[in-house]
Amino acid sequence: MEARLIEQHGIRIVHVSAVATPVRSRQDALDLMLGHGHRDLDGLAVDAACLHPDFLVLRTGVAGELLQMFVNYHLRLAIIGDFRAVASGPLHDFIVESNRGSQVAFVADLDAALARLMPLD
Repeated sequence: MEARLIEQHGIRIVHVSAVATPVRSRQDALDLMLGHGHRDLDGLAVDAACLHPDFLVLRTGVAGELLQMFVNYHLRLAIIGDFRAVASGPLHDFIVESNRGSQVAFVADLDAALARLMPLD
C-alpha cells in the first residue's frame, strides 16, 4: 500500500494512492482503514484506482457495504477520480447525494479531497 499522512490544522488525513489488491471486501476496507500504521485519523483520501471496479457498479452492493463501514467507524472518505463521464443514472445520483453530505465525497483531485476533509471553518 502506498499511503502518506497529511496533517494540517490539527486534522490527520491519509492519502492512499496504490494498493496491492483493489478494495472490494469488508476485510479490504478494514485493511485500508487500519493498514497504513496511522491511528486517530480524521479521514482517508483514496484514489479511485485503489477500488475494485465492482465498487462503481451499484447493483453489486460493494459501494454500499464499504461506505457503511466508513460511517460506522466515523471515518470520513474522499474518493479521488474522474467522475465526469458519469452523467446520469443511479451512479450519478449516488455521487451527487454523497457529495451533499459530509461523510463521503467523490472529488477530482487531492486538493479537492483535502478541501472536503479539512474544512477551515
